[in-house]
Amino acid sequence: MTNTEHHNPHIKYRPDIDGLRAIAILLVIIFHAFPKFLRGGFIGVDIFFVISGYLITGIILKGLSRDNFSLLEFYSRRIKRIFPALIVVLSFCLIAGWYVLLADEYEVLGKHIAAGSIYISNFVLQSEAGYFDTDAELKPLLHLWSLAVEEQFYLFFPLLLILSHRLRINVLGVIIIGFAISFALNVSQITDKPSEVFFYPQSRIWELLIGSAVAYISLQTHLLKAKTQNIANFLSLFGLALIFFAWVYLDSKKIFFPYYWALLPTLGAALLILAGDRAWFNRTILASKVAVFIGLISYPLYLWHWVLLSFIHITEVETPKPLLKTALLFLSLFLAWLTYFLIERNIRFQKSKFVSLGLLFILVLIGVTGYIVKTKNGYPNRFNIEKKWNEGELGNQVFKQQGLVAQRSCIDSYQNLFEKPKNRETLLDYEFCLIQNNKKEPTALLFGDSHANNLYSGLVTNIDLTHGNLLNLGRGACYPFVDLFFQEDECKKLVNNALKLTVSNISIKTVIIASRTFQQKDIPIFKKIFSLHKDTEEDFYKNIQEGMRKTLEQLQDANKEIIVVLDTPVLNFSPEQCMMRPWRLSGDLFKNPCAIPRSEVDSKRKKYLAIIMDVLKEFPSVQILDPLPAFCDETYCWAIKDKKLLYRDIGHLSKIGSIYLGEYFKK
Repeated sequence: MTNTEHHNPHIKYRPDIDGLRAIAILLVIIFHAFPKFLRGGFIGVDIFFVISGYLITGIILKGLSRDNFSLLEFYSRRIKRIFPALIVVLSFCLIAGWYVLLADEYEVLGKHIAAGSIYISNFVLQSEAGYFDTDAELKPLLHLWSLAVEEQFYLFFPLLLILSHRLRINVLGVIIIGFAISFALNVSQITDKPSEVFFYPQSRIWELLIGSAVAYISLQTHLLKAKTQNIANFLSLFGLALIFFAWVYLDSKKIFFPYYWALLPTLGAALLILAGDRAWFNRTILASKVAVFIGLISYPLYLWHWVLLSFIHITEVETPKPLLKTALLFLSLFLAWLTYFLIERNIRFQKSKFVSLGLLFILVLIGVTGYIVKTKNGYPNRFNIEKKWNEGELGNQVFKQQGLVAQRSCIDSYQNLFEKPKNRETLLDYEFCLIQNNKKEPTALLFGDSHANNLYSGLVTNIDLTHGNLLNLGRGACYPFVDLFFQEDECKKLVNNALKLTVSNISIKTVIIASRTFQQKDIPIFKKIFSLHKDTEEDFYKNIQEGMRKTLEQLQDANKEIIVVLDTPVLNFSPEQCMMRPWRLSGDLFKNPCAIPRSEVDSKRKKYLAIIMDVLKEFPSVQILDPLPAFCDETYCWAIKDKKLLYRDIGHLSKIGSIYLGEYFKK
């Protein structure tokens, strides 16, 4: 197989670039399979961005310098390069999903197939990001976001280079300006809009533009001639060191990303490319047959590995064992090899102009099929699914449809308390506003985060506690205490406004406060605390106690009856695992028991209870309600009791679960 048989004829083939691809894909797949083993493997995607920017910019600039660059040919080549493998993998997802996924899972997959087929996965995934988002492992097409960013970049970048060439504008200057703008957006918005910065092209294209700058520099022969063997070796080894340091040091659970951190792998990749194919590491390691082989199949391997891992995560009762995940990676390698040598390579170099049109038609057809799956709600009648419960519904969307997140009548009266940004007219899916009777003044306030909102359905019938008209105000991930330095501004405003309303309104006799168990510092809300600020975990807990103390003092001074509801147990599994699935590799029909060990719950609550109770002992008049006995016996804490599904997801009660808990509190 000659170089021209599998590479673009407009640029010189460098086998070490395929070797760099191999490093990138190995980092990614090892990270996805074993995320606790050196958590920085996600930087492989950033290396891919640099490689892509380098290769594509090189093709365009060479074509422009020869006055033979064709935009139509460019896009035709892109289609033949990336569509065949994507078509195969999306088709597999459609077929496999039909046989192994439940209706809600297949519905989401259909939406993601539709988005992936037109390269807008990054926007769709960002729109799903938030308090009630599904775990990453349960989205088989999550990884398509990076392909979307690339293709969105290539929709406008060739046009920009063509315009610069015709107007005789310095291309490197254009690249530098684009880099500066994109990088500035990344750094300036990362704390306030982390998911947008991660997924949106405007804050990620600076990584591709690093590759573009390398391509421009590489085409300047006078610069290349000045590069000695020693300089080439230094650039190569220093670039490798940057990538290795990022892999070992970075942890996505504890830092904002990309931010400044992404400079490590992107500059590392740029230096390895700039070093050229004469550098010792490049010609000896990166250009080796094994590295080149893995690099050649890196694109289909990227597509296959996450799909297989995700399907297993979805369908299995327990977390997949390392041996199973290792087997799936080898299966991914085999499927990637088949996809590349039997499909991708044979289609990529077809001369007919109709090949690209045919591929485009097929991909659109698959996308339309995915959209139909979504509109048909995942075809729920495909199977007769046996459940272990008679009452209760899964999913946060069902909870919202039941009117248990926000009511129009409540929003009309109290939305000013939320102080929404001017560009947002409605409440978010995780902003809560419920009231029993909007024509009367509230007699009790239920305030806190989504774990407080959990309690509403069960408390509305408890007149002894609520005095007949319960108002629920809250926001996901917001602790119901004043002066918390780590709270988002909208949280702080809502807490202050709700407290002012309560203190000033004499009709509100009772305040019920609830929030989730304090989490470990590796969840997103803590990144702002421990990454950008130098506060310790103990500083956080002290701030919680101070805020709680001030809040209770204000309520007590206003002669309010105060009730603190401790958090409900959080499961370590999805309650969906207690349903019979159409297929499981392990053969297990149900998770049995549908429960979490009591010892695990007690361990997780230990720190939380110590912090809470240390403050509450100063307020003996505060009534404390503990839901734990309602859910737990001496051995287990149950997701199902008396044929009732008590949870709608890992940490939130269903309506039935809330009513069940409310009945327990009446006893």
